[in-house]
Amino acid sequence: MAETAILLAVNKIGIAVAGETLKFARPLLAKKSERIAALQNDMKLIRNELELIHAFLKGNNRNGWKVGVIETWIRQVRRLAYDMEDVVDQFIYIVGKHNKEMPWKNHIKKPQSLDSLDKITHEVKRINQELQQLSNRRDRWTNPIDDETDIPVANYETEQELYLSSHNYSINDEELVGIDMNRSALIESLHSKDHLLRIIAVWGMGGIGKSTLVNNVYKNEVSNFDCCAWVSVSQTYKMEDIWKKLLRDILGKDNKEFDAEMMNYTELRMEVMKILDKRRYLIIFDDIWTAAVLFKIRDVIVDNGLGSRVIITTRTEEVASIAEDGYKIKVEPLNNHDAWLLFCRKAFQKIENHICPLELNQCSMDIVHKCDGLPLALVAIGSILSLKSKNSKEWRLFYNQLIWELHNNENLNHVEKILSLSYKYLPDCLKNCFLYCAMFPEDYLIQRKRLIRLWIAEGFIEQKGACSLEDVAEGYLRELVKRSMLQVVMRNNFDRIKSVRMHDLVRELAIHQSAKESFSTTYDDTHGVVQVIPDLRRVSVLRCNKCIQSSIYSSRLRTIIAFHTSMSSSSWFSFIPSGSKYLAVLDLSGLPIEAIPNSIGVLFNLRFLCLNDTNVKELQSFGIYKH
Repeated sequence: MAETAILLAVNKIGIAVAGETLKFARPLLAKKSERIAALQNDMKLIRNELELIHAFLKGNNRNGWKVGVIETWIRQVRRLAYDMEDVVDQFIYIVGKHNKEMPWKNHIKKPQSLDSLDKITHEVKRINQELQQLSNRRDRWTNPIDDETDIPVANYETEQELYLSSHNYSINDEELVGIDMNRSALIESLHSKDHLLRIIAVWGMGGIGKSTLVNNVYKNEVSNFDCCAWVSVSQTYKMEDIWKKLLRDILGKDNKEFDAEMMNYTELRMEVMKILDKRRYLIIFDDIWTAAVLFKIRDVIVDNGLGSRVIITTRTEEVASIAEDGYKIKVEPLNNHDAWLLFCRKAFQKIENHICPLELNQCSMDIVHKCDGLPLALVAIGSILSLKSKNSKEWRLFYNQLIWELHNNENLNHVEKILSLSYKYLPDCLKNCFLYCAMFPEDYLIQRKRLIRLWIAEGFIEQKGACSLEDVAEGYLRELVKRSMLQVVMRNNFDRIKSVRMHDLVRELAIHQSAKESFSTTYDDTHGVVQVIPDLRRVSVLRCNKCIQSSIYSSRLRTIIAFHTSMSSSSWFSFIPSGSKYLAVLDLSGLPIEAIPNSIGVLFNLRFLCLNDTNVKELQSFGIYKH
């Protein structure tokens, strides 16, 4: 998605044209030509155009569009947004250099000369012109395909069929593992002697098995209620369609009492309330994403004092919080033992007792580890492998290209889609923060304080009222946890998050998305040549057996984080490319280094320099001492 790059550029431009910046910039611009004096007006025009493009991308469902064309167009928009972000940073530096009072002026030694205002003005003009041309090309190339071949807008029923096809409810009871405790808790909630209406929430990350658990209980409990219904809500919901589906399930498709298709929203709502008023019902609302839709549902489902039950499944803690204490069930990833059992039952279906052949044992364990307790992935991958010959080389090849398989194997696409939905529907302010976490190594414990500082240095955190940036960033972190995007590993004595981690498959998909957006890449030359990402913005070095390839460097590079602490002291110097003058984050913690080269002085945009656990005692070039 280009939205996150656009928002960063818009926010940067907002700083550049803010009143405080203008106060310091006017004396400088007044001495220049009329063209330069109009620089900030041109910036405002670019900001306005980017805001319109952002609204266009957020509001258009792109039905019937030529996918390849629109993706290319978005990539070009993203590139210009990155250009503008660089130009604005340079402009703010030049203004600050000429005004010592400027509050954000950086006091590290700076190079004597930078690109002039004339060049900045030229760049802003170029970006403005190219944005206008892009808008014209959008209208010419991204219009819907001719009516004869246009892709019809999918209705609710079609969307639900596609949604249900990606959920595997056909798992046999004997194949279910690791759900006994949650199943018992769910059944107990249904059978409690309380005659009040109770909402039961089952929540957890996508693919964790919420719907499978509820379906297993639902099909065994329908006979204990007067009427039952299963409604898949998802992100495509329309309240009218939800009420129609609910009525069809309760009354049966052959009911002739009324024609639901001819009823409006109010009539449908009243009909649902009337029918539920006299019956003990069990209703499942599967995959609810927002509290707003749940509030609309709750206004209609009546408490008739007959012990009716409503079960909701959701990925977010906020939605689950509508259930009272004692009626919330969080589904966690399977432990290693249960994950192994589930995988073997699917991968070795035809082998007696589902025993893994000895020659496939190590590869199978690696695959199970990569699935990280996610039942959806274990079942899907195990089923695919059950069709392959029991050959260790073939299985190892599959494992080595597992992430490629998730993106390209049509039998595994549903795994990627279900996991990617959580990212797709994140608020824009959280997307960059989430992708940033994929820069850390697999199974890495990400410390709250470090992550928050990095987010702030990157410019991801906006000021909100009187709250500090640290408080806003910590709120973002909590929100990602509540949305099951990050897993809490430790909390401190005050119940604050201390460290988090990413689920392995979620991290792999985030890495794929990051590369697609030129957001970041992970550098690991263990298996040979590292893929070069055009217009790369950030790189985290996980393994570096040789000097970093010069091809990984980009003049756009914003961030370098080093994790390979066993590198030789001579090879780490290649971490600071002279061409990447826009570098904002340089984290070299843990490296066996004793000095910092003078080349850091050209990094005028540097906001975060971390030398923890290194042997550096003094930044002599700048007169700054390490504490």
